[in-house]
Amino acid sequence: MRLVGFLILASACLMLCSGCFGQKGLETAPVTGVVTYNGKPLPYGRVSFRPQAGSPATGTIQSDGSFSLSTYGSGDGAIVGMHQVSITATEADAGTMAETAANTEMAVPKSMIPKKYTSFSTSELTAEVVSDGENQFTLELKD
Repeated sequence: MRLVGFLILASACLMLCSGCFGQKGLETAPVTGVVTYNGKPLPYGRVSFRPQAGSPATGTIQSDGSFSLSTYGSGDGAIVGMHQVSITATEADAGTMAETAANTEMAVPKSMIPKKYTSFSTSELTAEVVSDGENQFTLELKD
């Protein structure tokens, strides 16, 4: 009899919590764009959007400079609202980093863009993601 009571209680808990585990968090909207550096598409690196609250969104820069962001799952975009933006593009991303010899420390990859863009606090790049509209951004980097 105790086992039946336990099973009923466990089933009720599962039913109540089933929505908790399926939720992804704050509302997101698809985000795509292009990164240029000195007027040309940046062919490698990563873009990150940091919202005022919630998880950041990231995306890999493709060879044509395009990117698509993900927060909770592949291609779901970024959280709706204002974001600070950072971009990283290193010699490792470019495939130009020298190989590390055995039994030596791995070197820190050199940035291929001005370092100010690699930090949310210094990039001066912002973006507003909206729930009902197009979230297509062109991020222009300059020396």
